[in-house]
Amino acid sequence: MTDDARPVWVLGGGGVTGIAWEVGVLAGLADEGVTVTPEAVLIGTSSGAVVGAQIASGTSLGELYERQRQGVAHETSTGLGLLDLLRLARAQLFARTPEQAARRLGRLALAERIDDPSRHRRIAEARLPDHSWKDADLRIVVVDADSGTSRTITRHDGVSLVDAVAASCAMPLSSAPVTIDGHRYMDGGMRSTLNLDLAPGNGPVIALAPSTAAIGPWARIGGQRAALGEGRRVELLLRDPASKRAQGRSVMDRSVVPALVAAARDQGRHEASRVAAALSTASHP
Repeated sequence: MTDDARPVWVLGGGGVTGIAWEVGVLAGLADEGVTVTPEAVLIGTSSGAVVGAQIASGTSLGELYERQRQGVAHETSTGLGLLDLLRLARAQLFARTPEQAARRLGRLALAERIDDPSRHRRIAEARLPDHSWKDADLRIVVVDADSGTSRTITRHDGVSLVDAVAASCAMPLSSAPVTIDGHRYMDGGMRSTLNLDLAPGNGPVIALAPSTAAIGPWARIGGQRAALGEGRRVELLLRDPASKRAQGRSVMDRSVVPALVAAARDQGRHEASRVAAALSTASHP
């Protein structure tokens, strides 16, 4: 298999519940024999960066599933209030490019006073079973809070894995940007909650999207899918009705995680046949 034909797993953002849903779906797929193979590319954004790093660590999906099923006491259930959400939405109004929107969001992030900025890194540490980069091709999306440009961090960049994951999860107004190499980075979801269009090569793409929110036209999943070309096999997995019911309204509610990860595992089992069919094209271009 050539590098260009490798399968790509795109793991999107979606808060605390996004982690649970993605782990559950992947566990359900594994129950049916569909797994992330060593040669695959992993692209993680926000909660997807967490899951990507967990998978890349070599920790079994069974163990990752149990960690979620037993509850995630290390997580915070504090989400953004309505006024903060309105501030974020207003900052994005009439932005013409993702960089312009991200610069505005970055100004909010940099101006906000966070009472305990170290808490965010402690949570990132607790989320990861291993804090070192492994050989997997893991790519973590972050956004520069000053310039608004996105960056994809890999094991070759000399950046701490915990810092990379923490930066990709640093939601403006909730967490302080993370300084890496002299730049201040925030949540990769400030470019797109999924970043589907960053999938390299021409191999099959499996995209897990716990959220379909778009901060601008450039972040809409349909447009990003089109950017990959009509001939490319892309399977998009969204939350099914049972997972939506289990999650409830808040993506930061850690109390729903055990029920959600179980519902997501059932969904993964049901999705396995179409995911397997897509992945089979990796060796048959």
